[in-house]
Amino acid sequence: MRDVLALHCMLAAGAAWRGVQAALPEARLVCPDLPGHGRAPDWDGGHFMDQALELALAAAPPGALDILGHSYGGCLALRILVERPERVRSLVLVEPVMFAAAPPDLRQAQRAANAPYAAAMAAGDCDGAARAFTGMWGGGPDWDAMPERQRGYIRDRIDLIAASGPGIVEDAHDLLARLPAGPPPVTLVTRTDPPAIVAGIAEGLATRLPGARTARLGRGHMIPMEAPEALAGLIRSA
Repeated sequence: MRDVLALHCMLAAGAAWRGVQAALPEARLVCPDLPGHGRAPDWDGGHFMDQALELALAAAPPGALDILGHSYGGCLALRILVERPERVRSLVLVEPVMFAAAPPDLRQAQRAANAPYAAAMAAGDCDGAARAFTGMWGGGPDWDAMPERQRGYIRDRIDLIAASGPGIVEDAHDLLARLPAGPPPVTLVTRTDPPAIVAGIAEGLATRLPGARTARLGRGHMIPMEAPEALAGLIRSA
């Protein structure tokens, strides 16, 4: 049975992979909660990606793994590829939010689009910040239609978005310059009609990962929940 390390997006938890796990019974998915999410320890105040890497590798079975990363989890998967290449048998990146890989004009446009979230955080309005962030990246029901339990989970963790920023906006760990040109096989997944920033990130990563295959699934950012069977098929063929 093949081992798959599945790394979730921000403001979710390892349980987000249940649909993919059900669609891939021949594999053993290991789905750790990242810092401050699910049952994981709180963020320790240091580099968020350092702590996330420690938790992910502690949960992972020994040996080479198929690694599946969604959104922030895809960025963490890239760090494993760079720093622990012997642990990676294949890599499937689902809309990784490695903003540093996008062209400068798209990054500037994304900063402008992110302004309502940033303003709400600066004002201490966690509810407004969570509403703005999920409006950009949630892909599910709008904020007011969510059950209060789900809103509370997001609202209580919304500060972790800023904590994750240095690793993906500034590439604080210098991952892009260290990406390997050869194996293992990499698949870059976006939705069928990705927004400019998502497409720009994918194109930037594809340039740095020659030979990466691409795929388009689903209509929103939350592809693991929207299209788990199709995503399972990509892992199966990786």
